[in-house]
Amino acid sequence: MTCPLFTLILGVAVVTAGPGPGLDSEPLVAEALGLSMYLPAGSIVKTQVSDRTISYLASDPGATWTLRISHLSPSVAGTTAQALAAEHLKAIRATGRKFRIITDEPRTAGSIQGHLLYLQQSLDDDKRLVNGWLILPNSPRTFVVLTILTTAEEFTRLRPVLDASFESIELRTIDDLQVQRQARFARGRAVTSSFTADTLRSATGDRQWYRIYRPGATGRPADDTEVGFLSIECVEAMRGELTPERSTSAYGTLESELGLMVLIEARVIINAGRKHYLDVDGRYWMSWDRAAEAWSLRRTQRMAAATRTTAETGIRDRLNLDVIHSSREQFTRDPNRYRIPDRPYLSQPEVFMLGQLLARDGSISGEMSFYFYDSKSRRLLERVDSWQRARNGPAAWVLTTLPMIEAKPITQHFDDQGRRIRRIDGDGTVTERYEPEDLKKLWQSKGLLGR
Repeated sequence: MTCPLFTLILGVAVVTAGPGPGLDSEPLVAEALGLSMYLPAGSIVKTQVSDRTISYLASDPGATWTLRISHLSPSVAGTTAQALAAEHLKAIRATGRKFRIITDEPRTAGSIQGHLLYLQQSLDDDKRLVNGWLILPNSPRTFVVLTILTTAEEFTRLRPVLDASFESIELRTIDDLQVQRQARFARGRAVTSSFTADTLRSATGDRQWYRIYRPGATGRPADDTEVGFLSIECVEAMRGELTPERSTSAYGTLESELGLMVLIEARVIINAGRKHYLDVDGRYWMSWDRAAEAWSLRRTQRMAAATRTTAETGIRDRLNLDVIHSSREQFTRDPNRYRIPDRPYLSQPEVFMLGQLLARDGSISGEMSFYFYDSKSRRLLERVDSWQRARNGPAAWVLTTLPMIEAKPITQHFDDQGRRIRRIDGDGTVTERYEPEDLKKLWQSKGLLGR
């Protein structure tokens, strides 16, 4: 389930090398770069996105070292890793700064020949720093560069750990990544092509309620931290019902068109002590032929008697998606237009209901890629999904999703009728189906029902 309240997403790579001494037990999988590796134990990793460029910044909790992993596309074709290292040395010499070369040698990652450069420099306060660059080609025109910064003292301890980390690197070429990506899109297109009007109608049904929480240590609901609640209902409706205040007698031809509508109501606790909440009312409509969609989303922050409302309105035809963000109190209106890519695309209702729409006969295998609109980032994103039979527990099917390639996976569990049982976000937040009366009693017991 993707909700405007939460971000969605699944990065999968096959890693054959195991961790060496001093390394994390789980690898970093940088899917966008085609790289996987085991970092020094205890590493903290942040993903940085700029335009279409993704990089990773790893460090230890004390920030005594940093390791940045990023893409480099030199302006000159045919450049080698060794030539890039030589150019870097030449540029540093041109500054007049004093430095000492610790290492300047070829280094391989699997079958890929790269180059490793370590330099020691002294600052004005006599502090000695070590900079390092591991440069690895992954196409004739692109490189993956790992940049290290630490102190000379820390480098003595860290170097064997870095050596073991670099030896664990597995790097795929750009061509390999493109082949895999195209295969995911092909599977995604096959899936969306199977969504007929009857398939979409099969998702309609009773309203479902969900409790959103962060699990406590005991496993008892009383010890969990409540995050919010959510209700979701899928119905057949006219497009004009996106604005429930209007009378159906006033609908024109466009507003009278029938389609699939997903109704969302949610509350998120911002600060329970101050009775500060975020209420969400979302209506998402799509035509039965999937050619058009529209939605209306209102978010209202409440604290005591004070309220502040923002709205998001979306309208899509076959080619373009127009999204308007507005604020009633601030008198703002921010329109944006997005070109729908020639790729498999999920409308907002399909994003919410995907687990109910996917075939439950074992005919779907392998990862699938789709584009969708993400309200949080206000971008069209590429997501990756995997649909598999559950191995154990009450669920029959499991949908694993990456709403961006570089995000922690969200896992959703469904029963054999396609009804969502539970969702676990990358940060551990759980969204779990709950009987409304039980949910009300739980919130009452925790003093959370008042405005």
